Amino acid sequence: MPQQLSRSEPGSTKTREAFPVRARAPGKIILSGEHFVVLGAPAVAMAIDFYSEVEARPNDKSGVRIGVDVPLRFLAKSDRASRVIDSKSFLEPLRIAAEATLDRIDRPTQGVDLNVDCEIPIAAGLGSSASTTVAIISAVSKSLGVELGRKEIFKLAFIPEGFLHGKPSGVDQATCIYGGTIRFKRPSSVRPVKIQNDPLLLLCDTGIHHETKTLVGSVVKKSKTEKGHFRDHLAQAREISRGVLKALKTGDMEDLGSLMSRNHELLQRIGVSHPKLDRLVTAAKHAGALGAKLTGAGGGGCIVAVCSNTKSREKIARTLRRDGGTPYRISRDLHGVDAQFT
Repeated sequence: MPQQLSRSEPGSTKTREAFPVRARAPGKIILSGEHFVVLGAPAVAMAIDFYSEVEARPNDKSGVRIGVDVPLRFLAKSDRASRVIDSKSFLEPLRIAAEATLDRIDRPTQGVDLNVDCEIPIAAGLGSSASTTVAIISAVSKSLGVELGRKEIFKLAFIPEGFLHGKPSGVDQATCIYGGTIRFKRPSSVRPVKIQNDPLLLLCDTGIHHETKTLVGSVVKKSKTEKGHFRDHLAQAREISRGVLKALKTGDMEDLGSLMSRNHELLQRIGVSHPKLDRLVTAAKHAGALGAKLTGAGGGGCIVAVCSNTKSREKIARTLRRDGGTPYRISRDLHGVDAQFT
């Protein structure tokens, strides 16, 4: 059950005062199981230190007003010239998230101003929409004196994500909410994963962005028209995720890299990769990566590579930059969504 809070008495259930709140939620990468998680296989995902921040300020008017700040380099190339984010693909789900939250806490006519600051590349497979959605839900509810639990936030996050992605698996939302590394299985099974040693990871953006809804829909369609092949694919996906969990728990980074490369090959076979993704994965491995794969829906977006040490990671980053990618050093976020009074 959600708790009602006052600013002066953090545990109080007596008041429903309104205060400005700033919430933050991480982005995510998928180590194994994307697409197949929609079909019932488990996925292994990790929250990363790219963040969406949302400031919520209740007001005396009605309606939700949203201001968005996204670094220009994180927009799709087609959007950079105009510096405009398509309202249907990005802004409308944010409004839906805020309005769903107001309905949930019985304040449907409450006015609220939202300022969104997203440092996560958009439509790149890093959970920008899920991160921003859960940050909005957390900020709006807390600003109006209601502390929603993680399970409540997870349920609400499906409303706008369904608008954007059709039939989301839930793995993005769960990872952004809980943080750390998780094993996720539909519809809502979230299990934290204890890691022996954090893997040394390098992210690389192709600059080619995608529409998740279309890619997920194509895989679901193929799973129905190519049932025999997909039974085999699904079995392999489950096996890979089991292996990834074991490698993380034992700290076997070579095995983790090998399994991630196998996962990429599986995603190639179901048609969700892209020539530039494949080129960067190959380049990363030739430069010394222990393994690499696309992360997220595919069709563009990012790859993630496992590196043996920091020197190797710098060499791989230089190689990927020469090959037209934009590399980022990433670390694991351990906290998930968090909201504080400003």
